[in-house]
Amino acid sequence: MTQAPELDLAQTATADDIFAAGAADIPSNVFLGTSTWAFPGWKGLVYKRAYKSERDFTQRCLEEYARIPWFRTVCIDSLFYNPPSPETLKRYASQVPEAFQWVSKVWERLTILRYPKHARYGSLAGQDNLDFLNVELFRERVLAAYDDPAVLDRSGPFVLQFAPFSPQVMSYGEFLERLAEFLLKLPKGPRYAVEVRNRELLTGGYVRALNEAGATHVFNHWSSMLSLKEQMLKVAEAGGLTADFYVARLLTPRGVSYEGAAKMFEPYDRMQQPSPEMRGDVLRLVKRAVATGKKVFVTANNKAEGNSPLTMVTLAKLILAARPQAAEAGPSVGQ
Repeated sequence: MTQAPELDLAQTATADDIFAAGAADIPSNVFLGTSTWAFPGWKGLVYKRAYKSERDFTQRCLEEYARIPWFRTVCIDSLFYNPPSPETLKRYASQVPEAFQWVSKVWERLTILRYPKHARYGSLAGQDNLDFLNVELFRERVLAAYDDPAVLDRSGPFVLQFAPFSPQVMSYGEFLERLAEFLLKLPKGPRYAVEVRNRELLTGGYVRALNEAGATHVFNHWSSMLSLKEQMLKVAEAGGLTADFYVARLLTPRGVSYEGAAKMFEPYDRMQQPSPEMRGDVLRLVKRAVATGKKVFVTANNKAEGNSPLTMVTLAKLILAARPQAAEAGPSVGQ
């Protein structure tokens, strides 16, 4: 799977492509999907059913989303703000096929170093987080909600997202030591992925901490982070990833803040700013996964290009278009 000259990385899928045939030809270890799913701007594009109310839509539209063959995963972003309830996860499980595997964001209470000075944190705003990387809290408030077999079967990676931080808040060395200790103490079985947004952390120590615990790095396309390709090169230079899966999250255009992307792209009802570089880098990662037999989970936010369903169907079609061509992995990211 290579970036051949005739492969048009700027061309975008159409609304008709969302329901076109071809998804069965995507390798079974490739999981493509969006970051969350209940967007009114997708009505008429992804969602065709009539819903009784907005509540009915938000409660049931995952079933309609998951019936689109291109979409084999979705990132449950809401779990970043509140720990999951068993009932909610069971409802999600009842709405998706057995082969579907979602990506779970991990509750921010476990990954914030210091609470931002924001009203939603109340009295905690501006305070150091005493629950940072608390293994018991993760077991009790997060993992316990996944006990149901139907939920576990549909659960892909858990993503630990760490906001960019200053070494004055915590040194990078201490962060890596605490991360390594936390990952080694986590229950075995689930897949764990770490999303750091400090480019300085992409070091040999970081990659060793991931590999020793069987975890992986989340290749994130985000405002001030290195490009996906540059992240792959950094990881490869540090020894490569040995976990049996990859994760990529396509969040915002580089150089654009989350808030800025929201203003640019709302109400997320159409493609607005295609990113050929990002798409090409995703193809490199998918090619590596296919070549090594590893699972790869790729999810896109609406704020990446304007409409994440069209981003993901575009990537799916590019994967299909690239498959017959000569293998050229690009930068290595694993063993």
